[in-house]
Amino acid sequence: MSERGQRGRANTAPEATLELTDLPDDPPRILKFSLEVPLVRRVLRIGTWVMLAMITQFFVNYFDTLMVGYLEGPIATASQAALLPGMPLFWAVGGFFAAVGVGTQAIVARRYAEGDLPKAGQALYNALLIAIVVGLFGGAFGWFITPVGMDYLASAGDEQKELAITYTRIRMLGVPGMVVTFAYKAFFDALGRTWVHLYAALAMNFFNIILNYLLIFGFEPLGIPRLELAGAGTASVIATYLGLVIIAAVSMRRETRTRFEIYRAGRFEPQVVTRILSLMLPSGLATVVLMAGFALFGKFVGDVDHVSGDGNTLSAATKAIMDTAALCFMPAIAFGTATATAVSQSLGAGKPNLAARYGWESTRVGIAAMLVIGVVFLAIPEQIIGLLAPNSEAVRQAAAPSLRIIAAGLPMMVCGLILAQALYGAGANTFVAIAEFLLQFGCLIPLSWLLGPQLGFGLEGVWLAATIYTNLLGAVMCWKFYGKSWREIRL
Repeated sequence: MSERGQRGRANTAPEATLELTDLPDDPPRILKFSLEVPLVRRVLRIGTWVMLAMITQFFVNYFDTLMVGYLEGPIATASQAALLPGMPLFWAVGGFFAAVGVGTQAIVARRYAEGDLPKAGQALYNALLIAIVVGLFGGAFGWFITPVGMDYLASAGDEQKELAITYTRIRMLGVPGMVVTFAYKAFFDALGRTWVHLYAALAMNFFNIILNYLLIFGFEPLGIPRLELAGAGTASVIATYLGLVIIAAVSMRRETRTRFEIYRAGRFEPQVVTRILSLMLPSGLATVVLMAGFALFGKFVGDVDHVSGDGNTLSAATKAIMDTAALCFMPAIAFGTATATAVSQSLGAGKPNLAARYGWESTRVGIAAMLVIGVVFLAIPEQIIGLLAPNSEAVRQAAAPSLRIIAAGLPMMVCGLILAQALYGAGANTFVAIAEFLLQFGCLIPLSWLLGPQLGFGLEGVWLAATIYTNLLGAVMCWKFYGKSWREIRL
């Protein structure tokens, strides 16, 4: 680091930054069982807030599945089946453009660790310009492609397709708010202020639950009609924009405005825009690839449903499994996000070995947690699925064997998710995107097609393919992080 950068860091770097990077730059020890408590404590301090925020935000989608599950049996099953192709398409579109946050977090964390707070604020300003433009485009694009996407993906039957089109189109209206929110979230996460997004997410959930109840089931005293699945989508969109208002309001507090000069005139910088976009594109494409895999995965389940004549049972079971599994990988992504901040700040402080130690320690914590969750999945799968499918015994019975299968992939899944986020923090976005593309189209998609509808192993065959994929993903990310090329990336 230059002398000027060292002086700036010493004079202006906040205490939170020093807490992350004031540890020695000793080489990592990978093959050990003990934890480096000082590192773990720092990651937990940041990651716990991120985890709570992400789980809370996830519940905006989870409650759609949960609450439509309390409709009458056939309506509930069809509605949950419609979410199976609808949500991956929504996240493919929204997630691609929301990847503006990946580049924002990496750049802000570097500038923050260097002590250049105005440059950190400039990164957010330019990220917001990008987010507004691409968010509006993404919402319109998603609205128009939804019918085409559902024609192909919703293969269980016409009822699933019609409901999926209605719900997904409504959700696409929330893409602009989602993208801008992710830009703000990346800024505060990079500073270590992960509690900001948590507060916004808590408010989103509170209002989403109330609105879900009113709009799904109707409320005659207020003249609110029963909208069923469409009501769930409408509630989620309203909650999304509420969260945006809250997190934007925090950015306008005097302390943040003055120290980071976020909204000062003349903040537009083409080089910053170019750098954010260069980090956004591979990350966004990785999200599209991931969601494309999930969407095709869901289509293959729908094909099995169609052939078996079970209506929407297997599709509804798969959606319940995905939402249950998401409660596992959301904390992993959250700790990965915290690790990305620690990795990026450590690299900005000139401590690449410390950055590596953060990655490995976070992974150890994640593996320990997944081992516990895996035991629960093995022990009581029907009871777990019953939380989402209380009115369908068929869905619970169909999902239980597959939930037991995916327990075998949880430890390596957490390795893949945490270390992928750590590599994002280092700027190795292109590697992650290429690896996920190859694994999705070289393993998950063809194998789930082969083991599911082709060889007749049904739902269990499809989820066995997913388990093999998660184990390979973890192995590839461990291999890359074990190397040292990511330590040399300059942002």
